[in-house]
Amino acid sequence: MSIISSLSASQIAALSTSVVSTLTTTDIAALNSTQAAALTSSQVNVLPTADVAFFSGPQISALSLNALLGLSTAQVNALTTAEVNELTSKQVGGLTTTQVAALDTAQFSVLTTGDFSALTTAQAAILSTADAAVLSTSQAVAITAADIGKLTTAAAATLSTADVAALKTTQVAALTSAQINALTTAQVAALGTAQFAALTTAQAAALTTADIAILSTGQVAALSANAVGALTTAQVSTFNTAQVAALGSAQVAALTTAQTAILSTADAAVLSTSQAVAFTATDIAKLTTAAAATLSTADIAALKTTQVAALTSAQVNALTTAQVAALGTAQFAALTTSQAAALTTADIAILSTGQVAALSASAVGALTTAQVSTFNTAQVAALGSAQVAALTTAQAAILSTADAAVLSTSQASAITAADVAVLTTAAVTNLSTANIAALKTTQIAALTTAQVAALTTAQVAALGTSQIAALTTAQTATLSTADVAVLTTGQVAALTAKDVALLTTAAAATLNTADVSALKTAQIAALTSAQVAALQSAAIDGLTSSQLQAFSTAGVGGLSTTDILGLTSAQANSFTSAQVQAFDSAQVAAVIQAYNA
Repeated sequence: MSIISSLSASQIAALSTSVVSTLTTTDIAALNSTQAAALTSSQVNVLPTADVAFFSGPQISALSLNALLGLSTAQVNALTTAEVNELTSKQVGGLTTTQVAALDTAQFSVLTTGDFSALTTAQAAILSTADAAVLSTSQAVAITAADIGKLTTAAAATLSTADVAALKTTQVAALTSAQINALTTAQVAALGTAQFAALTTAQAAALTTADIAILSTGQVAALSANAVGALTTAQVSTFNTAQVAALGSAQVAALTTAQTAILSTADAAVLSTSQAVAFTATDIAKLTTAAAATLSTADIAALKTTQVAALTSAQVNALTTAQVAALGTAQFAALTTSQAAALTTADIAILSTGQVAALSASAVGALTTAQVSTFNTAQVAALGSAQVAALTTAQAAILSTADAAVLSTSQASAITAADVAVLTTAAVTNLSTANIAALKTTQIAALTTAQVAALTTAQVAALGTSQIAALTTAQTATLSTADVAVLTTGQVAALTAKDVALLTTAAAATLNTADVSALKTAQIAALTSAQVAALQSAAIDGLTSSQLQAFSTAGVGGLSTTDILGLTSAQANSFTSAQVQAFDSAQVAAVIQAYNA
């Protein structure tokens, strides 16, 4: 039996280092827990290295923190795994970083979860790759969030996939960007969706493109919207179509313009409607034209009006006819002038009447003549009054006869005076009589002489009295004999005196008794002798005394003796002395005869 067992704790503490250095393994084994607890760091330090291995579990756990600090690295390394396992968490946490570094992998493997929880950040920082490689899942999850962030990148990269998969979300969130970047693809693949959801923006941006390439759709979907928005364009370009399809609406909304700009046609093709509508207006404008052209018709139909209005002209031009056909009326109403002008003629050809009617007036006015000439009659008929009013002269000039034929009265009256003047004569001829009757006087006055000359007799007959009054002398001069023949008495009465003076003798000859009777004195005064000569005798005979007196002295020269002889005595007596003096002898004789009849 060793004499050591008889010593008190104070006697043990008083032993010199020279005495302690001579203690045998038997002496060490004889120490009780109280005696072991009395050992100083200096005493422990001089113990033979081999003797250290003979501490019992109760002895090793009884050593004070100060005593443990006396262990040399050689002594630490000499500790058995059983002794290491008996160390308390407080003792482990009190070891120096040099002592911790001296622990071999076998010793590390027996540390308890409590020991790992007690590690300081300084201790965690010096764990080797070999140490990390032997950690159990229970040990790994016992490392505090503060400590795990201190592991070297090499140590972090050596953790088993099981360890990585077992990490708590708080631990994952505590990993540095450098540690995340150092993880192997196998480790990244082992992370669960909850762990992925815990990644910060900096951590997400630290994932390598190789890491991104192996992410499951569940991992992608678990990323926070902010994390997705923090990914580099290189990372986003690595996404496969399944990963893109897995993105949630909030994630899509978080994409930056740079990220959106590198989405491929394959990516665009797999987007769901909820993803498509999640794009910001700014982002959607950054899609390549090829990507925009690959969006499904369902995606196109689901776009918000703000998104549609944000599309570039190049994107609109790149849309397929099927995509354009999928746009709703509200979306069409949102098109800007530059977007409308970017539609291809093939696009224009397939537009529904509802889509055409939904275009803003300014958008219609921005269409090219090639686009307008592509309109079919149903599309033309669908144009609203404001849209028709917005047509440019170049657009109006290429309206076909078929287009003109389908115009409604509200459309016809909406054409500007400038536009009316550039309609082809064929188009004017095809306007319905109702449309002609609906034209404003400013529109009538704007008609060219060629257009007026092209009017059918039915169209001329449809003109109202105010429209007739609006005709210029040049326009009236183009009216044919047939046109004048269909004029009503009201229309004839609406002609200006200057207009009447321009009627051909053939036209004048078509005026019936009612027409002539409706002439105002100013109109009669404007008649030339040739026109008067062309008037029907019955029409002359129906004139009132005031009308007869209105003939100019030149005009009465056109009265035939037959005309005069048909007058009543009162009519014959109504001629003024100036008129009578202008008569030739035959007319004078006829007047006297008529008067005396």
